Amino acid sequence: MNTTTKRLIALCRRLDKEAEHFDILIDILNSDKSKEDIIKEVKKELVRGQLNRNLVVTQEIATLTKGGVLLDAVGSKALAYLTEVLKETSKVSD
Repeated sequence: MNTTTKRLIALCRRLDKEAEHFDILIDILNSDKSKEDIIKEVKKELVRGQLNRNLVVTQEIATLTKGGVLLDAVGSKALAYLTEVLKETSKVSD
C-alpha cells in the first residue's frame, strides 16, 4: 500500500469520526424547543458539519495530489468512497 492510499484510508476514518456530530443533531431534535427553533438549529448544524467535512477533504486531496502521486487500486476505492461521502453531505435542502 502506498503513502497516498494510507492517507486516503486515514481520511476515510477521519470522516467517519466527523459523523459523530450527528449526536448533536439528535440532542437538538430531543430538546424541548419550539418546532421553528429545532428546524433552525438542525439546519445550522447540518451546514456546519458539511462545511467542516468539505474543508477536511479538500485540504487532504490538495495535499495528496500536489506531488502528482498515482493511486493504486485501494487508493482509488478510498477516493471513490470520499466522492460518495461528499455527494451525500452536499445535499442539504431547505
